[in-house]
Amino acid sequence: MATKKTTGEPKAKDAPAAQKAGGKATAAKETPQKTKVTKAAPQAEPAAKKPAAPVKLSSAQSELLAKISAADPAGYLSAKKAEQRSIEALAERKLIKKGAKDKASGNFRYLISNAGKKHLGAQPAATPSATPAPTPAEQPAAPTPAVP
Repeated sequence: MATKKTTGEPKAKDAPAAQKAGGKATAAKETPQKTKVTKAAPQAEPAAKKPAAPVKLSSAQSELLAKISAADPAGYLSAKKAEQRSIEALAERKLIKKGAKDKASGNFRYLISNAGKKHLGAQPAATPSATPAPTPAEQPAAPTPAVP
């Protein structure tokens, strides 16, 4: 059965009944409400956004990110269960994203995100293993002082 919603305002015929019962019509008296005009505070210029702090990765996580970056376009398929924790850490930092599930193995494929590409590009290019130290044969010999 449908019912009407009431708004809480007294009906027109309730006001005379209130006058008869109580003698005073409190519902009939209405005080006009004063509206305050508030001035909006001047808009402050938004503070300049600070760049996000660079993500710190362990050496194993950095190597894994490089592997995922070098993987085929379908994505990196983790064969080792030990890598899973590092993969989850990279995904939490939004450096990689989870792709489609591989039908054969049942594991997910992982792709590098744009943030991960930026992180790889921001890493210093020279690593200690990339530039070997010169051997003594390659170093120029120091000139021997002339003995009179």
